[in-house]
Amino acid sequence: MKESNNERKSKLNLIPIELAQQMIKAYDTQRRVPAARKRSKELGKPMEEPRSFWVSKEALLELMKLNNADGIRFYYAIADDYPGFDLKKPNHKKAHTAIMVATKSDDPENPTMENSTDCLNIPMKTTIVKSKGKIGPVILPIAPSWAGLPADELDLCPPPSSKGQLL
Repeated sequence: MKESNNERKSKLNLIPIELAQQMIKAYDTQRRVPAARKRSKELGKPMEEPRSFWVSKEALLELMKLNNADGIRFYYAIADDYPGFDLKKPNHKKAHTAIMVATKSDDPENPTMENSTDCLNIPMKTTIVKSKGKIGPVILPIAPSWAGLPADELDLCPPPSSKGQLL
């Protein structure tokens, strides 16, 4: 019996909250805390390392629509000043962050990591594209495909407070 579009099998692979908590704790211990120590030493002042980042549904959907995409790949990155691109939020200097890149699958009926290609159309020569008064969305050479967001436009989240993060 063939599945209808309304009865499609979920692509989510949900994990127990306890496992998520263990994984986050391992990241904190093995990566975040040591990186915060290193970053504090480099910058000469106490710095927290981000624990997560937040992106609105609207931004995700807009990125996908602009690129006619069927997925998004997240690249780990370091926020900093780069040639021609000054960091907008100085408190993010040298912080862990992520770059979102829209992807398009070779098989639109079954998009997977393996059959998806980044929607990057980075020209050989660096160009800056402006739209709606904003400079394009990639930290490195800005592509006319609008294939990401600047690292310091993501809301980097410090370790949890009493409000906002459950894990």
